[in-house]
Amino acid sequence: MEHMNVVIIGAGWSGLTLAKTYIQAHPDVDLTVLEAADSVGGVWASHRLYPGLRTNSILGSYENPDFPMTVNKFGVKPGEHIPGPVVHQYMTDFAKTFDIWRRIRFRTEVEEIQQASNGEWILTLTTSQSKDGKGTTTTKKIAVDKLIIATGVTGNPNMPDIPGADTFDAPLFHAKDFLQKKELLKTAKKVVVYGGSKSAWDAVYAYSTSGTPVEWVIRESGGGPCWMSPILVTPLKKCLEHVVLTRLLTLFNPTLLGNNDGYDFWRRLLHGTVIGRWFVGKFWGTLEGDVVQLNGFDKDPEIKKLKPWFSAFWSGPSLSILNYPTDFFQYVKNGTARIHYADITHLTRRTVHLSTGEALEVDALHCSTGWKHEPSIKISPPSLAAKLGLPTNSDEPSTNLTRVADKEILERFPSLRDQPKVTAKRHAVDVKSRKTPYRLYRYMVPPAATYERNLAIAGAVISLGSTVNAQMQALWITAYLDGSLQLPKSIDEIEYSTELSTRFGHWRYPADYGDRHPTLAFDSLPYFDELLRDLGLKFQRKGSWWKELLEDYRPADYRGIVDEWIDLQGTVARRED
Repeated sequence: MEHMNVVIIGAGWSGLTLAKTYIQAHPDVDLTVLEAADSVGGVWASHRLYPGLRTNSILGSYENPDFPMTVNKFGVKPGEHIPGPVVHQYMTDFAKTFDIWRRIRFRTEVEEIQQASNGEWILTLTTSQSKDGKGTTTTKKIAVDKLIIATGVTGNPNMPDIPGADTFDAPLFHAKDFLQKKELLKTAKKVVVYGGSKSAWDAVYAYSTSGTPVEWVIRESGGGPCWMSPILVTPLKKCLEHVVLTRLLTLFNPTLLGNNDGYDFWRRLLHGTVIGRWFVGKFWGTLEGDVVQLNGFDKDPEIKKLKPWFSAFWSGPSLSILNYPTDFFQYVKNGTARIHYADITHLTRRTVHLSTGEALEVDALHCSTGWKHEPSIKISPPSLAAKLGLPTNSDEPSTNLTRVADKEILERFPSLRDQPKVTAKRHAVDVKSRKTPYRLYRYMVPPAATYERNLAIAGAVISLGSTVNAQMQALWITAYLDGSLQLPKSIDEIEYSTELSTRFGHWRYPADYGDRHPTLAFDSLPYFDELLRDLGLKFQRKGSWWKELLEDYRPADYRGIVDEWIDLQGTVARRED
């Protein structure tokens, strides 16, 4: 059996950033990246670049801190959103620049993970190859010392189980496969787009701009359309992605992260007092009102159908941006895209039947129905998945630890008691499965295996500022796996911290995926702070108190962070000597 030292599963942002960081800290490491696709990128891999795909972020906000996306090389101008193919090329160049490319085994899928009695991880791999026009598949097992699962939470598509699907006789596919169905933009006379997420908006825009009429079905039993913001918001006219990473404004967000950062008094004032919560309400009301007014949700009866069903306060990172080159709403106003609030009851030949009684004759059904938010890899036995903090099908009875965590959360943040009456996305997407959430210390390490230091989960979090998140997690995991990261000495402390963060997601983002997996919006910057403090690194990096409060954080603010940590380890080693 082949033996490997360090294996990373997945070559998306998390996997590549982790590989770069681990190699930088340990140049002689035996490290391998296993990637099921034939290109890097994860959600930005070549086979997932659907028509019109671009980032919510503008140039300078979606890059690794140590690898700037320059105008000359990548052709994106300041203030522009980054096209999907450019992101894919950037990530390819990133892998080659940092000596990762030669370490990637493409078209290699991890089918199963087991753990041997000596603690090694046993991976069952399936590798696809093509020779002389013929495809071959080989299966083998490998043994691994240290394993990082970096497959993220948006790689395992959720396809609805619709009665009559086998009789539909027309393309029926998930948004993940839009690229493979792009001919529909030229050939389809009418399509149904099913769902209210950002990928549904993207699909509606792509079809509409190509002249294809769209029947847009947003599930009546679901969570409604996601919040979509103009690029510039608030009276200050700042980019939304910059607003959420501005320290002063993060204080208006209830969060358990960032304690002892110098701003605890203001958090207690804002969230623990009546007058403070009034100011917090005004902040969120201003942000939400600005979006409603700029989008014209209350000015047109058709546009109003896209007004979210819940306050923006309860929305996590599913809150997105209108990053389209032309006005999206014109296609709703002129009838190119017709909106239906309904569930699909069944399908017949080229016909989609709705719970309203309508029957829509179309040429395709495009499902923007989200993700299963769990690794597609089999974990054997099932009890191992629970040990690793991964979602399982087991029932989840309330424990005393849960009750204690809930009590602390609601005492510190009384505003969270008043939960919205909205169907959580976790139920709208995956009705049949009521899986347990991810349970990970610092959102990366299973409590039951923390002290073993041989496994971590990277990217099991949806965060605004995702590229910085990938770098912060990569550095933390590197330090954790090589033993240099100091952990709490008490397993009770680790377990309670994990329970607290897991339950906080439940209370803070009930309209999103908060109790399915880590979900960070205005919490992103405090999370980065927390990880840097664990590592003993400077987290307030602006140079003055007023810049620290008023300037947003971007990848460039963390440039050289890995070298800072390597230098710190050298200093610590010299002191110990």
